[in-house]
Amino acid sequence: MSDEEGGRRESGSEVVLEAKDIHKSYAVSRTPREVVGGVSLTVRAGDLVAVMGPSGCGKSTLLHVLGGLTTPDQGSVRIQDTDLYGLSDRDLAAFRRRNIGFVFQFFNLLPSLTAAENVMLPYSLERERVWPMRGLGRDRDARARADAVMTMLGLRGLQGHRPDEIAGGEQQRVAVARALVTDPAIILADEPTGTLDYHSGRSVLELLLRLSRQDGRTIVLVTHDVRTAAYADRVALMLDGQIKETVELGRRSVHDTAPLLERLAAHGL
Repeated sequence: MSDEEGGRRESGSEVVLEAKDIHKSYAVSRTPREVVGGVSLTVRAGDLVAVMGPSGCGKSTLLHVLGGLTTPDQGSVRIQDTDLYGLSDRDLAAFRRRNIGFVFQFFNLLPSLTAAENVMLPYSLERERVWPMRGLGRDRDARARADAVMTMLGLRGLQGHRPDEIAGGEQQRVAVARALVTDPAIILADEPTGTLDYHSGRSVLELLLRLSRQDGRTIVLVTHDVRTAAYADRVALMLDGQIKETVELGRRSVHDTAPLLERLAAHGL
């Protein structure tokens, strides 16, 4: 481990997200089916953590619980010492806007808005509030903030284009810019490369990796793809609603899949 990496890991000792004993069931039949069964997860500042498992294992439901989108039946989620499910619905919605950036598989960009207008949305909802973005000053103007974030992510020149006028990988980068515009405590990504071709998907993963390593962003992503999970520092293997094992990959320059494939085989995946 280099001195730079060691220093970053030490500086990332702050716990950003702590989930304890999460349970969530859905009444899809006469007997409710438990989709998430007793999951606990701790994520520290600057971590890039992947939750990996097959379709239907409960990973997306877990992510929605972590992000305050789905109330658990049991358990707690804390982000920077705030108990999400101890908040009122109104306060929880405000907390999500200010502290959690979401990136979804299908981008969720509004087709009638330009790329810049999509990026502006979270900030525009609370334009009276000021978030001092790291290295970008205390700009109150949503358009200036969107332009700064898009430039940082290599999207300069696409501000005026609508989603259907740009490529899929660029759309996902716009979605990442939207997630960053309020300078959130954590970014939660649900299958962020699921609809992209290999090269576009790799570009998005390299972007998330850079945001974690160089910018100190805290990121949790869920995926069924071993190549995507291999970019993470740590991978939680999820099966049948539970985390069966956590694989520590560390910060590597080569994102080979061999360590993960070995552990997946051990679980019959």
